[in-house]
Amino acid sequence: MESLNKLLFRYRIAWHGLFWLLLVVYEVLICGSVDDEYRQRFAISLIELPVKMLATYVTLYLLIDKFLTRKRYGYFLAYLVLSMLVVGMLQRLVAYCFIYPLYFPSALSAPVFFVPKILIYTFVVYSMVAIPATVHLMKKWYIDQQLTQELRQKTQKLASEKLEAELKLLKSQIHPHFLFNTLNNLYALTVNGSPKSPEIVFKLSELMSYMLYDSNLPQVPLKKEIQYIENYITLEKIRYGDRLDVSLNIYTPLDGILIAPLIILPFVENSFKHGVSQQLESVWVRVDVLTNDNVLIFKIENSKSPNPPVSASNAHAGIGLQNVRQRLDIIYGTRYSLQLFSEDETYLAVLKIERDPDTSTRPNSAIYKEEGKNRDAVVTHSFNA
Repeated sequence: MESLNKLLFRYRIAWHGLFWLLLVVYEVLICGSVDDEYRQRFAISLIELPVKMLATYVTLYLLIDKFLTRKRYGYFLAYLVLSMLVVGMLQRLVAYCFIYPLYFPSALSAPVFFVPKILIYTFVVYSMVAIPATVHLMKKWYIDQQLTQELRQKTQKLASEKLEAELKLLKSQIHPHFLFNTLNNLYALTVNGSPKSPEIVFKLSELMSYMLYDSNLPQVPLKKEIQYIENYITLEKIRYGDRLDVSLNIYTPLDGILIAPLIILPFVENSFKHGVSQQLESVWVRVDVLTNDNVLIFKIENSKSPNPPVSASNAHAGIGLQNVRQRLDIIYGTRYSLQLFSEDETYLAVLKIERDPDTSTRPNSAIYKEEGKNRDAVVTHSFNA
């Protein structure tokens, strides 16, 4: 569009000159062929040309640009009617003073301001003005459309860059938050000289590798995200030992399902941080993954102390949960729902995500049939110390 505009503006005078030249040639060839008076028609066209140019440029650059395109329709119509009357009388005066004495002396018998003649000249001039006016309006419409499209594209690009920046910021907040909690777990074991410390270091390295590389992708396979959760649960199981009962239940095949990375972790993490760590006796955490039609459902439930410390009364609104809410809003918009249920002895989070048919596919049922599984099968992972 920019190159077209430059071409039009650079050669504007040439384009206008070509238009007026073609108009004169047209009038000479068409009107001159009637009585074979080409020279006379050429002279008349040149004499009438200034008034036609005046009418054209007043219409284009005053009436259209100043009033019509700015939606000042009342002013446009009023000034258009006025300009048409003025142009009609001017063309009548030009004809009466210059054309009639040279070529049509008998026409001088009629009065100068003869209304029928004025109306005829007005119609002739503005039937010609309609051609450049139409081209002018089409050009302005085309330019406006291109500018609107460019503005829309820039707006979308800025919105996309803003969302991308927000997601990067939120992900950067996840990493230190998770690392802080895990290092606390490792510290507790190393202080007691636990032989499980090397396993924690190994699992932590796997988790950090996932967070550094896979979490930068817009979507990851759900299977990989579940493996990430399994590693995290293993670390927590090592920390809390036999008093902790954890189950991860998969009620649906995972093949072909994509999800935004690090979406489920904050709910599982909160189950341990604000549920398990507040209780001294045996505690439990249950994670369920299932689908209902095209909706992916995660249920994370944990036991909790009936008398939690005051500092933990609003624990589930911590950094991790606020973070994941923001990411869910940015990534899924209205395609997700999150429900939190707090009872006396249990806490339940239910996350439902509507799957995008363009970025997710149904699992290959033949594979599961071959393995002796089906969609109703339950894959349960129990974590032992």
